[in-house]
Formats: sequence, structure tokens, C-alpha cells
Amino acid sequence: MAETVRAERTRQASVPALAAYLVAVLPPLFWSGNFLVARLMRGEIPPIQMSFWRWLLALAILLPFIVAPVRRDWSRIRSQLAFLALLGAIGVTAFNCFVYVALHYTTVVNAALVNSLLPVVTIAIARVLLGQLVTSRRALGILMSLAGAALVIARGDPSALARLTIGRGEVLVFAGMSFWALYTVLIRWRPPGLKPLSLLGSTTAFGVLFHLPFMLFEVNTVGAFVPTSSTLPALIYFAIFPSILAYIFWNRSVAVLGPATTGMFMHFLPLFSAGLASVFLGETLAWYHPLAFVVIVAGVTLVTTQASPRSGERQRAEIGSRS
Repeated sequence: MAETVRAERTRQASVPALAAYLVAVLPPLFWSGNFLVARLMRGEIPPIQMSFWRWLLALAILLPFIVAPVRRDWSRIRSQLAFLALLGAIGVTAFNCFVYVALHYTTVVNAALVNSLLPVVTIAIARVLLGQLVTSRRALGILMSLAGAALVIARGDPSALARLTIGRGEVLVFAGMSFWALYTVLIRWRPPGLKPLSLLGSTTAFGVLFHLPFMLFEVNTVGAFVPTSSTLPALIYFAIFPSILAYIFWNRSVAVLGPATTGMFMHFLPLFSAGLASVFLGETLAWYHPLAFVVIVAGVTLVTTQASPRSGERQRAEIGSRS
């Protein structure tokens, strides 16, 4: 009887984890589109103003949905204002501004290559802040999925990676990606009981606020941007998919799977970028795309299935205490 009860509890606990795995795939898909559209619009929208308008519009869309949750959670929000402000500063302002500026100096391919280092940086930060160990199985999985991502970026020619240059754009992408890795680890310490919409709404509001000094500097140096009928569709995409939906899904995945495991899914970003380029830009999918997909999935599987039953029970207990 006890074994049956334990089996049923394990089955029920695995359902949220399975959903979190599926949900974790969506942010890289949306961010692949973000990279593509941002690169295409770089001549029409200055980078800081691109990020500012993206998040201002996202906040406007969120507003009807976050008023009630924020009002209910206000006591928790007020007690954690400094922490939520930090999340907004690094996860909304710094990450996006660095990436959008970087895309004025580097290609989507190079940006995707640098972003493929996110799982490594996330695991390093998680090791320092959370004390999470890196097992040999996890390390192998990271290397496999990184190899799959590099295969796409190199277009099937590994020697092409040696010809990639590191310039201002790549440094800026790495800086932005490092802020995102830190954000991914820190949201494990989100205030207990804080609803997802309250978390997203408060961090978005802080993020918009922290954009202001940088946006005003850009306006004074390159001029003000005003949305037009040709740029509004891009801003709407920025606001809904890589902002609202991607952040909700990413935060949820981190809450269930942890920062290191969730970060692994960023290796799908270059693969999704290639797929989107095929659909919207007419680029042809090559032999290495399905091979890279298999390698990435194998690497992610190694990482996400490494826990023993006992460690899985500890993880579920931790998740339950944080929910």
C-alpha cells in the first residue's frame, strides 16, 4: 500500500516537471524570433529605444491582468522591493539593452553562438550561489548540446568556428547573456507565494523605469524614435512573445526544474533561428540541422534525467517549499 501511494505521488509530481520541460522549449523559440526581428529592424529603431518601447508596450498589455494580483500580493512585493528591482534591472533592462546594442555590431549567428554559452555560465553562477554540483553526466550533456548548437552555427563545418572573430558585438552579447544567467539563478529566491503575474508585473515595471536614463541619453545622441505603422508589428511581437510569454514560461521552468537545467534549453536557440530563417527568409535547411537536433536533445536528456530517486525526492520537496 505504501509503495502504491509513493508511486502515485511520484507520478503526480512528474506531471508538472514534464510540463516544465515542454514549456522551457518555448522561450528559446520566441527569443530566436526576437534576434531575427531585432537584426532586421536595427536600421529603423535605435537599440535602447527598441528595448524601452518593447517593455513599455508589454507593461501596457499586462496592466489589466496584473492589477488584481499585485494588489493581493502587495505586502510581499513591498517587503521585497529591492530584490524585485534587482531582477528588473538585470533581467529586463541590462540583458535586453546589451543584446539589442550588440545586434548593431554582430550577426545573429555570432549572437546565437555566444548565447550558447548561457548554460555554462548559469551552472557556474548556480555553483557559487546555490552550491549546485556539476556531475560528470551533466557535464557530458552540456558538452553534447553545446556541440549541437555549434554545428548549426558553423553550418556543418567545424573549422568555420575558428574563423569567427570576437569584437564589440560579441562582448556585448556575452555581457547581456551573463546578466540573464544571473537573473535565472536569482529567481529561485523569488518571494514565497508571489503569483507569476505579480512577479512579472513588478519586474517589468522596474525594468521600464531603469530604461529611462539610458533611453534619454540615446534620444539626445541619435534622436527620438516614434512608432509607425511599419515598426508597430515588430514592437507588438517583441512585447508579447519574447517578453510576456517567454518570461512567464522561463520563470515557471526555473521554479520547477532549477536554473541549471532550464538554462540547457538555450541550446535550441540557434536551431530555432535556422528554422525561422528557413520559413521567413527562404533559407534552406541542410543535412546538419536534423543531426544537431538529435545531438542537442540527447545532451538535454542527459542533464534532465540525471537525478536519482532520492535526489528527485529532495528536489520535489524543495520545489514544494518554494511554491
